[in-house]
Amino acid sequence: MERSKVQMWALLTALVGIISAANAISQERGITLNVRHDHFMGSCNGSLVLDERGVRYETTHQKDARAWNIEDIKEFEIERDRRIKLYTYEDRSNWRLGADKIFEFTWFDESISSQQVYEFLRSHTRRPIAASLIPAEVGPLSFDLPAKHLGILRGNQGRLQFSEGGVVFQASNGRGSRSWRYEDLESISTGGPYDLTLTTYEQQRFHYASRRVYNFQLKESLPRDSYDALWRFVNQKKEPM
Repeated sequence: MERSKVQMWALLTALVGIISAANAISQERGITLNVRHDHFMGSCNGSLVLDERGVRYETTHQKDARAWNIEDIKEFEIERDRRIKLYTYEDRSNWRLGADKIFEFTWFDESISSQQVYEFLRSHTRRPIAASLIPAEVGPLSFDLPAKHLGILRGNQGRLQFSEGGVVFQASNGRGSRSWRYEDLESISTGGPYDLTLTTYEQQRFHYASRRVYNFQLKESLPRDSYDALWRFVNQKKEPM
């Protein structure tokens, strides 16, 4: 009887290993999400498949089915509540005067977190990613600046951090946090010792085809030589390896 229990545990352990390996392979090759696709009016359900080649939306609503090569996607945006937005080069309706079309999806499976989808895209695509999420591994910090991110109506206080792996704004309230890979930054600039601006390749929400700018008030002075060192650090990281 005891031997039988040991064999059963060994079998269960082996099955767990096989399932974990299968999940790892699936994550490496791509992610499939059961989603709701939100329209201007109404919605439909289907599967959103993400991999290195691009994105597919598979649905029985044939007029809504899509397949994009990776170069056909301008930007990914990942939100905390299991939502993903695809900014494409497709035109919206004529009355939007050439604005590019955005496809919005919400996935149902709570076992797949926004963080997992973000980490997958971060490691598998070079397209810009907008996310209010922090990478699982930030790495040692080279610059750590107490700052306030200025918003349209209100700002968020926190710390603006530059590491080997990218740039993170750690908001004190958590909800206002942001992160960027260095290749997602167009430039950094300053207007003085208490000012720092990040210009990204994210799409500006209110101006067609322009880049999104993040303005920060620094709580401590950033002397010119320190800013020069930061500028060199960021631009070295942006260079292709």
